Amino acid sequence: MIYQIKNNFSDTYSLLIENTELFTKMPGFSPRFRATPRLANWVPPNASFFASNNYVAQGENLPDITTWGLGNLILNEKAYAVFKNVLNNAGEFLPILISDDTYYMFQTLKVIPDIAVNTDKAVDVIDSGVHMGQENVSFDEGALNDDIIFKTKVDKLIFSHCTEQFKTLYDENHFSGLIFEKNIVK
Repeated sequence: MIYQIKNNFSDTYSLLIENTELFTKMPGFSPRFRATPRLANWVPPNASFFASNNYVAQGENLPDITTWGLGNLILNEKAYAVFKNVLNNAGEFLPILISDDTYYMFQTLKVIPDIAVNTDKAVDVIDSGVHMGQENVSFDEGALNDDIIFKTKVDKLIFSHCTEQFKTLYDENHFSGLIFEKNIVK
């Protein structure tokens, strides 16, 4: 089973990295995802958590793993310890600072080849007049080469997708912060 990874805005706080923080520390930074490594030029930015407008839980609830930007995962130390070895080949970990704690942004660099995406029943997704890619596609899991997380050009590299193995590790460790949307072709 393949899942699209999304942020659980209603039950956990969301991450904020101010653009001025990114551009001050890294003048050449571009928020645009190009599936290229950033670690060599990365300077850990300061970030914070906040309750979004969709937050309905009681009190402060910080996620173990959340998303930021274009499908990047943000992992606390506990989640990083669990996922660092299994995700290493599919991307890179970029440190960020939240108060006195180091979190890790996982930038997914594994992009599944177009030939491994079945778009026979694909539907274009338009949001506020912007083409956001396609949904209702299926993936050839054999093209993942044991990677448990990937991106695809079909959705304009906006989301990270994962296998059942990723979700199982998440569930077994009782992590919070993500929603796994099943990839079901209708």
